[in-house]
Amino acid sequence: MLRFLAFCVGRFCLAGACVWMTAGPLPAQTPPGAGAAPRPAPYADWTKGAEKQSGLFTVWRKEGKIYLELAPDQLDKDYLQTAVPANGLGGFGILSGQMFAQDARLLRFERDDARVAVVWQQTSFAAPPGTPLAEAVRLSTANSVVGVAPVVSEDAASKHVVIDMSLLLGDVMNFNRTIAHLSNPHDPLSQYHLDPTRSYFGTAKAFPSNVVIEADQTWASVKPPDWVNTVVDPRSIQMRVTYNLIALPENDGYMPRIEDDRVGYWEIQRLRFDQLNANDDIVHYVLRRNIQPSDPSQRISPARNPVVYTLSNSIPVEYRDAVRRAILAWNKAFERIGISDAVEVQDQPADPAWDPDDFRYNVVRWVTNVNRNGFAEAQVVWDPRTGEILRSGIIIDSDFVHLGNLLLRAQNPSSEIGAEPGAGIIHDDGPEMAAEFAFGAVAQALLTGEDPVTTAKREAVDFLYSAILHEIGHDWGLAHNFIAHDAYTEKELRDKSFTAKYGLSSSVMDYIPFNLAPRHAANGDLFQKVLGPYDYHAIAWGYTRVPGAVTPDEEVPALDRIASQWSNPLYRFASDEDVQWQNGHAIDPRVAQFILTGDGLGWCVGQMQIMSGLLGTLDSRFPAVQHVWSEERGAFAAILRPYARCALGATHYIGGEYLSRARRGDPGGTLPLTPVSRQDEIRAFGVLDRLVFSESAWNFSPTMLRRLVYTEHAAFTDFTGEPPLRHDISLAGVASSIQDAALDYLFSPGLLARIADLPSKSRPHQTMTLADLFTWTQRSIFGDVGSGPVKSGEVRRNLQRRYADLLIKLAVAPPNGTPYDAQALARFELTDLERRTEGALSKTQDLQLRAHLEAMRADVRRALQAQTVAPPRSGAPEAPGDG
Repeated sequence: MLRFLAFCVGRFCLAGACVWMTAGPLPAQTPPGAGAAPRPAPYADWTKGAEKQSGLFTVWRKEGKIYLELAPDQLDKDYLQTAVPANGLGGFGILSGQMFAQDARLLRFERDDARVAVVWQQTSFAAPPGTPLAEAVRLSTANSVVGVAPVVSEDAASKHVVIDMSLLLGDVMNFNRTIAHLSNPHDPLSQYHLDPTRSYFGTAKAFPSNVVIEADQTWASVKPPDWVNTVVDPRSIQMRVTYNLIALPENDGYMPRIEDDRVGYWEIQRLRFDQLNANDDIVHYVLRRNIQPSDPSQRISPARNPVVYTLSNSIPVEYRDAVRRAILAWNKAFERIGISDAVEVQDQPADPAWDPDDFRYNVVRWVTNVNRNGFAEAQVVWDPRTGEILRSGIIIDSDFVHLGNLLLRAQNPSSEIGAEPGAGIIHDDGPEMAAEFAFGAVAQALLTGEDPVTTAKREAVDFLYSAILHEIGHDWGLAHNFIAHDAYTEKELRDKSFTAKYGLSSSVMDYIPFNLAPRHAANGDLFQKVLGPYDYHAIAWGYTRVPGAVTPDEEVPALDRIASQWSNPLYRFASDEDVQWQNGHAIDPRVAQFILTGDGLGWCVGQMQIMSGLLGTLDSRFPAVQHVWSEERGAFAAILRPYARCALGATHYIGGEYLSRARRGDPGGTLPLTPVSRQDEIRAFGVLDRLVFSESAWNFSPTMLRRLVYTEHAAFTDFTGEPPLRHDISLAGVASSIQDAALDYLFSPGLLARIADLPSKSRPHQTMTLADLFTWTQRSIFGDVGSGPVKSGEVRRNLQRRYADLLIKLAVAPPNGTPYDAQALARFELTDLERRTEGALSKTQDLQLRAHLEAMRADVRRALQAQTVAPPRSGAPEAPGDG
């Protein structure tokens, strides 16, 4: 999957200079006055014995180096340049084929006597060409010099020059920063630096529209000082980077389209100095293809320049038809706006010279990777000046539909459910989609009694089809839409005729979960199989031709009429920025990943109940006879991951506000913010009380827990070289990870501040207060302490100690941004807890329980008696994130 990108914001800096400091250290250059560059060798002499490839540029290989031959008309001309890691670090930090590790950039060759400067052109600032403003922009901004290449040869007749491209062996991608971040500062052997003596060129390819050059860089660790007593030699790793130099389209009739936040497209941002009547100087252009009807006078006309996808021979035969059908399904959306055959599909040509690196081809490829957990990712290259998508494709990792490997990953101690549910479940996309497939296969096997591998093979085609629909949407420029599921009801999703026509969500750009129904209940499709209403709507906004418009601004009134339909649930849009929960920014509980229906909370309760029942039958199906026990461990994790996701989804209703993107005057538009009702907040907290914080929520079969062990050889797949401390999964650890993720969000400074403000935006008792949050949580976690028999299980005791610690932190050392009222309430609840523990201790003789209560009472008393010296604070608490 394509992750959310902040395309250009980071480039607006330093008083208007477009600075590319993230490029990393560049090759050392000859200082001014250090002497003249060597005279270029005669062309005929220099080319003897050199290997030649002809294409966009002529590529020469000689004595282990790569050279480019530039014609006079190729100097002072813009080209597109991309850089992509050709290998990774096993899934850590740097990923193989990561298209967006570095944005595509405009590159220009500028001659300086016997040298040629390779320059990145700034693309963030713009003004109409040939105007005084354009000259002002030129004088006020700066380009970035990648390096200066010596001219090694020149053809006197043609004026062609040959330059040494060794500058590409430098750290142009700034791997140094990434590797340093992953290293251990106390271990000299983990401190890596680029070793130019062991860096060299790999493959180079020349095509009519692009040239590909591979740089094989060696990163060596620092040798320990002589006084360090070690017999270990310095280590090294090799990183391969694929550089692509691409011809830009000329006069192709493409017109940028101005972004509208009511419809979801990826975008680029440019600072335009001729926007005198706009709210600000920044113009947002969407990313999209240049798809136009060949005859605009006809009601429907074939596309003038259709997008042709090539299916690589690497795609397994059993999946090729699904990939082909999913790509072609998007033709229906373009037919609605009068363009037929907008997309075509062909098989990889039999020509042995065909190469997927040829920029003329949009390729779908199947790859194998280590530690990626299965993924599918759109591959998009665009013009940074206009947003025009020039090439697209998809990479699919083999583990995406491989149940065995998915279950292996799930049972790996480094990735089991108890590790970090908050980050992995909410934000990780590709692996989470693959995990959803594993959950579906396991759930169906338990519900039907079928072998899970058989189930997975049968469902893999539909699952892959759904994923390709999503990725091709990205290839058109569409962003994620995480509110699209809100359009349908659970009753509609149980109707197969409905889901066959409208899908499970109103958009394939949603993250759509497996449509799990209770045992023996009627059900619709298990995966999304069709484009939804929003997908047709988004293509209409992005690709409808606006007659008579000759500038992007002239298109806006007509496009506004399409975008103004946001308030219709079928056409709503909300994207990645609205699911960033940890910092409290995302406020709308309808915006969520892997949720279905307009009542996500009710749907989740039903799903969690089904999952609890499935866990009770896990022993009956897993592992299969003569299979390893870790198969059951993987199935357990596959079920618990969506359970945890729903548990955290319930927290999103607490202090939530429904966000409307509708503008004033749009049909059915509401105010931008509408608080979640107190009734729904009570309902959401009830889910947490019953299914997350209660002891009964974690009452699993003791027999099952004794079966959840790892396979010895699989224990080392996390590359630690050491087996895990425990052979089993800690139930208390799994419960605490989910409970802590919920508590961390509920009591984060940003959310506490929002809840504190809600009464000022609502009438009394319409929404919750901070007192409600503290009272509800205190009752849920400590309700039995001092008022009756104490539930003394390990999960319950651990939760009580951790929540007491959280209250102590809020009362004694609150994080910046914590409201004063929250600090006061935390201290009030600690006082209540002290009283409760006193009462409970008078009623119990159980040694473990008494020890627990006395330890908790001692912690509370120390906090209540604490005397801190702090500088005086004036005014309101600092805003979340300050300090």
